[in-house]
Amino acid sequence: MSAWRSVARRVFEAAGLSVHRWPANRFDGMRDTLVLLRQRRFAPKVVIDCGANVGQWSRLALSVFPEAAFHLIEPQPACAAPLRELAGQAGRARVHSLAVTEPGVAAVRMIGGGDAGGGTGAWVARPGEEAIGEAVCPATTLDELLADGVTPGDRGLLKLDLEGHELPALRGAARLLRVLEVVLTEFQFFQTNGNGRQTFGGLLAALDAHGFDLYDIACLSPRPRDQRLRMGDAVFVRRGSLLLADEGWE
Repeated sequence: MSAWRSVARRVFEAAGLSVHRWPANRFDGMRDTLVLLRQRRFAPKVVIDCGANVGQWSRLALSVFPEAAFHLIEPQPACAAPLRELAGQAGRARVHSLAVTEPGVAAVRMIGGGDAGGGTGAWVARPGEEAIGEAVCPATTLDELLADGVTPGDRGLLKLDLEGHELPALRGAARLLRVLEVVLTEFQFFQTNGNGRQTFGGLLAALDAHGFDLYDIACLSPRPRDQRLRMGDAVFVRRGSLLLADEGWE
């Protein structure tokens, strides 16, 4: 974000205003969402960033939750150096150069990472799916990677941005989800170009089964050609959390 935009944002916030691009029902409220969670006294000791890419979201989250220990999970080789740099700056951050997926899978095929598979925009391929650039990356489950080191007292926050691979990652996180308080996940409203990936309804059902309620929408974005609502980021909170306490209609 440029300096003048940062100053303008603070001026508008001080006046109780928020400015977004047109159309008004499409927005990027990620920072606001994290700040509002903090204002509700949510202060996680552990933040897990799955699909960390080069650390854009974690840098934002660190500014809101500076006391937390961060796990930066990203299999793309081109993202490793920026994440190591971020971990060095943050102090309490660890980089995991792995993909997270469902149980029984030791490696995944990543595609879309450029001509030689060396870009930062790759995703986990479905069977038969092809795109420019390909790399095979080691994979594990979130349970195998982190479940033994996180407790309910950590009030953990899990962020998923896996380009449609969120549901397999959740299938590998049954134990971890029992001790987390907040899940923030990207989703699609419909199958873009018939990509066969899970839509919002499936994620809602999966997280409901694990004891989470929908809490907030952090971002919404449309497809450019007709502004049909396509993607979003949703916040889910574990039932029983003080974040879900009903304190009246106001």
